Amino acid sequence: MLKFLAVLLCGLAAVPPAVLASESDNGLDFKYLYYWDRNGVWNHTPAFAYFRKIAANWKLQWDQEFDGVSGASRRLGLRNIGRLADNDLKLDGISGASKREIRHSEQATAAYANQGRNASASFYFSDENDYRSYSPSVSGSMDFNERNTTLSGAAAEFFDDLHPTGPFTGLGGKRNILSLTGSLAQIFTPLTLGAVTANVIHSSGRLGHPYNPVLTSQGTLLLENLPDRKTSVALSGQIIQGFHILDRLGSVRLDARYYRDDWQLVSGTADFQWYQYILENTYLRLRARGYRQGAAAFAKAAYEGNEVYRTPDIRYFDFSSLTLGLKIGSVFPESWGGSALLPDRWDISYDHGMTDTQGEEDGVRPAYHYQLFPNDEYYVQGTLMVGLSFDL
Repeated sequence: MLKFLAVLLCGLAAVPPAVLASESDNGLDFKYLYYWDRNGVWNHTPAFAYFRKIAANWKLQWDQEFDGVSGASRRLGLRNIGRLADNDLKLDGISGASKREIRHSEQATAAYANQGRNASASFYFSDENDYRSYSPSVSGSMDFNERNTTLSGAAAEFFDDLHPTGPFTGLGGKRNILSLTGSLAQIFTPLTLGAVTANVIHSSGRLGHPYNPVLTSQGTLLLENLPDRKTSVALSGQIIQGFHILDRLGSVRLDARYYRDDWQLVSGTADFQWYQYILENTYLRLRARGYRQGAAAFAKAAYEGNEVYRTPDIRYFDFSSLTLGLKIGSVFPESWGGSALLPDRWDISYDHGMTDTQGEEDGVRPAYHYQLFPNDEYYVQGTLMVGLSFDL
C-alpha cells in the first residue's frame, strides 16, 4: 500500500530519484522530451538512464542526454529542460547555457543504501559549442525514530566556462556555483508524510552572458553587466497525504517555496500535484504550479546607459507564471516480462506554462526582454515527455 507513496517521497531524499523510483535493481529508462515556446523556439531531448546493482547495497547509474535546439534559444524561465538539469524557474541554481544549438550532458552516480543509511556521489558534465559545465556532488541521508524520520543533506559545485563565438568572442568568462541543501522528512501517519528543506547557494564569476545586450532609452546597444557575486537562500516545505477512492490508492502533494537573494529578488512558488490510480496498474497525475517573483534591485524598464548594473533578461524582472500539467503512466502486459527487449512500463506527460510577460515585437524594441512575439500577447510554453522503462 505504501509503495506508491514511498516513490512520491523520493524527491525529498538525497539519493538520485531515478535510482530510488525504479521497481527493479537493474534497468534502463528512455525519455524523449519536446519543448516549444511562443518565441518560436523548439527543443528535442532524447535521454536514457542505465542503472545496475553491483553488490548487496550498491548501485551504479549513468544518465545520458542530448539537446537539439532551433536557432538562438531565447527561452523564458526554463533553463536546461532535460532530465539532468531541471531548473524550471529556479533563479538560484542556474548552470548551463541558454543559447545553444546542440548539447550533450552526462552524469555518473554511485549510490549506497543499507538499513536506512543512504549515500551517493555523482559527476555531471555538459558541453556545447560555447558553454561547458561540470559538477561533482555528494549526498547522504539517515533514518531514525524507528525509521519514521529522515535527515538528509547534499552539496554540489558547478564549474562553468562560457566561451561565446562570432561577434561575442572574448566576452565570456568562468562561473562557480556552490549549493548546500539540508532536509528533514517525517512520517506522521501511514498515509501522511512531510518535509522541510533549506538551500543556500553562492554564485560567483560571470553570472550573465553577452547574448543579453541592453537597449537604452536612446536606442543604443550596451553589454549586460551584472554583479559578480550572489548569495541566495530558499526554504521549502512539502506535505504528502495519501487516501483511497474506493479501492484505488491516491495522494495529493503540496510544495511551497520561498526564495530570497542579495540582489533583492524575492520569489514564491506553490506546486500542487494529485496522483490517482485509475486502474490497478495505471495512474494519473494532475499538476498546478504557481510562481511569483519581484524584480532584482537593478532591473529597470529602460536604462539611460550610466547605470553600474543593467540587464534586459526577464528572469530578473517581476513576473508571474502558471503551469498546468497532466501525466499518465502504466505497465505493459505481464506476458512481456519474459523478454528483455520489450519495455515494462510507460508514461507520457504534458506541461503547459503561461507567463504574464507580454511580447515586445513592436518594430522599435524587437529584442527587449527577449520577447519575440506581438506585444499584445503573453508568453506561453509547452513540454511533452514520453518515457519507457525496462527491467533488466
